[in-house]
Amino acid sequence: MVILADVKPLKIDLVKLYNGHKCLIIDDLPEVRGSVKRMLSGFGFKHVDTAANAEDTLKMCSAKTYTLIFCDYNLGRSQDGQHLLENLRKSGLLPITSMFVMITAETSREMVLGALESQPDDYITKPFTPKLLSLRVDRLLIKDSILHPIKALCAQKQFSEAVEACNKVIEEGSKVANDAQRLKGRILIRLGELHEARAYYEAIVEKTPVPWAMLGLAETLVELGEHDLAEIILKKVLEIDNRYVEAHDLLSRIHKSRRNLSAAQESTEEACRLSPKSVVRHRRLAQLAELNDDEETALNAYKQAIQWSPNSPDEDAQDYLNYARKATEVIRLNPDSNHKEHASRAQRMLSKAQELKDFNEEIERQVALISANIHQVTGTKDSKEMAQNVIDEFRESPPNDCNAHLDYVRVLNDNGQTKEATEHLQAMAAEYGDDIDMMSRIERLSSEPLTQRSKEKVVQLTREGITAYDKGDHQNARKVFREALGVFPKHVGLNLNLVQVLLEHNAQLSDEDAQEVQKCFSRINTLDTDHPQHNRFASLQDNFAKAKSQLTDN
Repeated sequence: MVILADVKPLKIDLVKLYNGHKCLIIDDLPEVRGSVKRMLSGFGFKHVDTAANAEDTLKMCSAKTYTLIFCDYNLGRSQDGQHLLENLRKSGLLPITSMFVMITAETSREMVLGALESQPDDYITKPFTPKLLSLRVDRLLIKDSILHPIKALCAQKQFSEAVEACNKVIEEGSKVANDAQRLKGRILIRLGELHEARAYYEAIVEKTPVPWAMLGLAETLVELGEHDLAEIILKKVLEIDNRYVEAHDLLSRIHKSRRNLSAAQESTEEACRLSPKSVVRHRRLAQLAELNDDEETALNAYKQAIQWSPNSPDEDAQDYLNYARKATEVIRLNPDSNHKEHASRAQRMLSKAQELKDFNEEIERQVALISANIHQVTGTKDSKEMAQNVIDEFRESPPNDCNAHLDYVRVLNDNGQTKEATEHLQAMAAEYGDDIDMMSRIERLSSEPLTQRSKEKVVQLTREGITAYDKGDHQNARKVFREALGVFPKHVGLNLNLVQVLLEHNAQLSDEDAQEVQKCFSRINTLDTDHPQHNRFASLQDNFAKAKSQLTDN
């Protein structure tokens, strides 16, 4: 094992290490590739290849395992360095035992935090001299020579042995003991040894409250369900530095588990602001915003996911389609919104989805259904014909993708075929009853809960809301009914309950409340006259009309 205190022997050992590494330099500028290659060759590296872009890199890494990669952040029109690193990891082309060094002249906050969030092994800022590069490479190789056996055990999924190897490095008091401590914590969590991980992190934090250990402890506590203590620790981390994106992500998980969806959204928004290049995080924000009935944020989050997704391993046609679906819903629920602008953007997103690599027949079917739905809600003259065409095509040859089935239900509802839409949702519920995520999406389109679990949840939330209402706590009642509608947005009773609270909680209806009442009515505007709640629906509509007239008079 290399002993850091012995400088001279280290240099000899490093020469041997150079010979054992296969290096790859990735930069879109040939003069930079040549310059860095000459530097590395001068240090003593014998195997040095170069690549000009992400595409070449993926091909080369498929053919050969590189142990040390130097990658520029800006690769021209190709994937940038961060996305390339993520792609290499997800595709299994970058073993855990290999090292990845990010090189960049970029200094923008989103680039720096995004690059650091992807956790390269080192990060070197341009310009640099051969001497500086040599020092950084030597330091990295020294660290790797000690930690490599641990990483190799992890690669072989021998995690218990890896923990023992970490303990050995820590006990020896090596200068990379801190890195071994971090590795040990991550391995314990990976093993599922949460109580041991908790005790381990607590011992470190008690001695020295360093942010990485505090974050590890908080993550462990979240996994153990001890959210109150985790929240306290995370807030302390953010007091040290608000830029710890992981802390905001964990706080969002805590808030969501408590059904405080607005706080969960706020935490995710802050994480997106700090590190805006995460497509997955923007997607998560869009989903939270939908649950909070926040159309503007949901649309913008899908837009951001799309903006950062080109060349990303997380690019997904569904982001484009979801933007179009959400824009269609905004038009449907907000009669006064800018229909033409929303519809035009939605159609553009559908066109872009057709240009993606993963475009296929299933996505094409969804595009046709969503496009027809856009024409329905905007009332174009050929909308009925388009809707009937996609309905007939669906009936003749039902697609496999469940997204298309949900799009079909939307088209049926907007075509006035509510009975068939309900029957289709019931059939889907019978098929996907054990899939919680899928059932959540199905029931967002249903006027009534479709499973016993959902029925019980509606009863519980309704009871909570009514209890608050009866106590005169209209603010809390409104919060509960809004939360419930985030899960069951088309539920008749919940919409009418929220309408009643909004109409009564102030002496005079505000513009904001009036818009929310209108949304509630728009969600259930296909209510049949024989529905048990139709009389209440009509009565509240009359009350709303009177309240609006008073608002206009004032």
